[in-house]
Amino acid sequence: LHNLRHSFPTRRSSDLTAALGPEEWILRRSGGSLVLCGGRPRGTLYAVYRFLEDVAGVRWWNPWEESAPRRASLEIGELDRRGKPALRYRDIYMLYGNDGGRFAARNRLNRQGDAAIAGEYGGSLDYGPPYHVHTFYLHVPPGEHFGPHPEWFALVGGKRVAENAQLCLTNEELRRFYADRVRRDIVESSAAAARAGRPPPAVFEISQNDCGGFCGCERCAALAGAEGSQAGPVIDFVNSIAASLEKEFPGVSFGTLAYFDSQRPPRTIRPRPNVIIRLCDTGSDFTRPITDPANRPFRDHLLSWAEAGGTLRIWDYAVSYGPGTGFPMPSVRTYAPDFRFYRDHRVEGVFTELEDPVTADLRDLKVWMMMKLLEDPGRDPEALLRTFCDGFYGPAGPGLLEYLSLLDAAAARRPAPIGMGSGAEAAHHLDLRFAVEAGKVFDSMEDAVRGDPVLLRRVRHARLPLDRTAARLYPRLAREWRGGGGKPEEMPLDRDALARRDRKSVV
Repeated sequence: LHNLRHSFPTRRSSDLTAALGPEEWILRRSGGSLVLCGGRPRGTLYAVYRFLEDVAGVRWWNPWEESAPRRASLEIGELDRRGKPALRYRDIYMLYGNDGGRFAARNRLNRQGDAAIAGEYGGSLDYGPPYHVHTFYLHVPPGEHFGPHPEWFALVGGKRVAENAQLCLTNEELRRFYADRVRRDIVESSAAAARAGRPPPAVFEISQNDCGGFCGCERCAALAGAEGSQAGPVIDFVNSIAASLEKEFPGVSFGTLAYFDSQRPPRTIRPRPNVIIRLCDTGSDFTRPITDPANRPFRDHLLSWAEAGGTLRIWDYAVSYGPGTGFPMPSVRTYAPDFRFYRDHRVEGVFTELEDPVTADLRDLKVWMMMKLLEDPGRDPEALLRTFCDGFYGPAGPGLLEYLSLLDAAAARRPAPIGMGSGAEAAHHLDLRFAVEAGKVFDSMEDAVRGDPVLLRRVRHARLPLDRTAARLYPRLAREWRGGGGKPEEMPLDRDALARRDRKSVV
């Protein structure tokens, strides 16, 4: 960017930027000038990043690795482009860069889970304290309040409980107390933001604990029954707090979850305009897009929430929590149709949960694809795949595309739903045929980059989920071999070799 600044005359135009949104950008060649500008706080930054990426060919693959073509000069032809991200809220949990949000901003994320994006990178669309999710007990700690106010806590099995449960959401005294707690959070976090010279948080979460245990008292049960969902008491509770605070804090929104028992929207209660719903995709098959018949229940929930009003966000999962997580999963081709569906049905943004670092399945590729398609779901996903594979894996790139095709074919041959609770054993597509064929593809990929330690490391990290899963499923794969008449000593997979390569790959 330093060299570009000295190579091209640049100018700023208040006429161009005055009407631009906070993330809207313009790239324009005007006579002898290059104009890169946008709205505040991220538009101009995004204009520079889009220029470097789209025109200069720079790529930011992960927080630590990038590609920047070396050229003596850069010729720019006709250039007149204007755009903004299709989804307002774009959040991946987590990126692990510890870089102040630089990688996130370069790829146009405006939140990266718990790690803040620094002001120099445009800041984050942050949630205020105490946390961005599961706040009932954070706002009303049972150790502090259960003794004097057991009636504030859920009635479960005929008694009030203070752990692994929710709150009594129809209790009026609790509602007043909770509103005061949220008011305190808004005031204190706004003051802290002013001292730090950054914008205050725009959303404060009021959401259920990460468990069941909804209140069964007469009023809560009646409300849930009348509304056909635990979302009835939840939205009624959040609405009451949002209503009590909206005049005092007109720019603030209040978030909550539609999660398990509250995924189905209430029959009649509608979220207030300053309430944000994050609909959690807890039951879909990760290997199929939302438009697939297998995922109709989640799709129906989304369409119903979209009609209900308020602001709708999606809590998505790119990770499963069963034993052997990080197994090869054919999910990368679901991102484009999913994000397009969200864009077209009143979804404001997406939070994607992906905690696992290196051991996650094709983490670098999948995170990069998510970021590009969250910004613009209309991009050609196959072109994006080729760009990443050729740029990140070099001569091994065609092999990675071949591997993805093998993975898709295996899932089509032996389909099985994979959801957030699935482990490797649930992945029927991970059979012996796939493991052997995929292993040969990775052997060829390693041969193609043998003389380049950086590319070899990248290939081995891509292979890691296959090796770890094949080692974990080895008894199943061995039974499959013997069941087909194979001799044990001729088993085409060597578990010791898998383990050795695994250890070598994570060093």
